Amino acid sequence: MVERGFVEADPGYLYGYGLFETINVQKGKMDFYQEHMERLIKSSRKIGLNFKRDPFKIEEDCNRLIRANRMKTGGLRITFSKGKRRNNLFITARENPYDNEAARKGIALTVSSYRRNEDSLLVSVKSDNYLENLLHLNRAQDRGFNEVIFLNSKGQLAEGSLSNLFFIKDNVVYTPADDCGLLPGIMRQKVVDLLNENTINCQKGHYSLDELLAADEVFVTNSLMEVMPVNRIDDRVFKVGLDTSLARIRTLYYRKWNENL
Repeated sequence: MVERGFVEADPGYLYGYGLFETINVQKGKMDFYQEHMERLIKSSRKIGLNFKRDPFKIEEDCNRLIRANRMKTGGLRITFSKGKRRNNLFITARENPYDNEAARKGIALTVSSYRRNEDSLLVSVKSDNYLENLLHLNRAQDRGFNEVIFLNSKGQLAEGSLSNLFFIKDNVVYTPADDCGLLPGIMRQKVVDLLNENTINCQKGHYSLDELLAADEVFVTNSLMEVMPVNRIDDRVFKVGLDTSLARIRTLYYRKWNENL
């Protein structure tokens, strides 16, 4: 039955006016909750969302959801979106699709012909407007790849649809600079900090696709992948294994953070 009158529209639902954070769960505990919450609050200010929720209460709700699902490993998504009368916040749980086998073999990437707008406001926040990323990712997966890489409008390396990008050349680790059109990931910063702590040369800059393809090793990061080796980019094959520079970095990473689990 259709009744007369107007329905109050929720901008979060209708226009994707919102943000989200994906948090890794290991051994029943969340990784880097505080850092994710700090980014969510900061990003909310950027897009004019009034964040008045108590982070400690949200943390309690997350832990309650972990217990209810008997989660040992997986991912939590915290979504904060614009409401008509009151902004919405909800938490969902899911499995982590990346396992030890993926990390052992590495994943395959392809380069998109689409160019990322490095000046877009949405590039610097984890927006609910993820359709563009998903469309390109779906096309890549249809061709047998796991992830897609974007260049920016200047032809510089930017990021993946779901991840941040790193490459290694002559024992130096490189990652695109923040102004290249990327979301500075929580895991990306953890890796950069780890490299600096261990006096491994890490540089942020403006790099070309040719420099990436000439690399010795490539890896990507996000909260669920953590530090994921790349075995090929289109037709270019990269070494993955225990005798690589990345294997040492992964060992340092898990040695440091597993102590907190």
